[in-house]
Amino acid sequence: MEYKEVYGKVYVYAYHGKQGRRPVLCYLGPADSYSVVEHIFSLGLKNIEDVDLTAVAYNAASLYQIRAKRKSLEERREAAQRLRQLAQDILRLAEDLEK
Repeated sequence: MEYKEVYGKVYVYAYHGKQGRRPVLCYLGPADSYSVVEHIFSLGLKNIEDVDLTAVAYNAASLYQIRAKRKSLEERREAAQRLRQLAQDILRLAEDLEK
């Protein structure tokens, strides 16, 4: 990633290789309000085959729980039920691996 200051504000860009001799940069947003997703989902800019998908699933479920805590009791209960169902589905996947 690259940070550029323009008129006193800092912006975030991602490097996407080269076009001829020039680097190709993709605008991501203002640095003060940009969240690096790799810290949330453990992805980063790397080969998807090298990603620990169980960590991604856990981080996504954790983020879902954090967001649900801000909602009404009824919505939190619905979110809890969805997480329980997801946990059961994941358990079935794990059991299937052992067959």
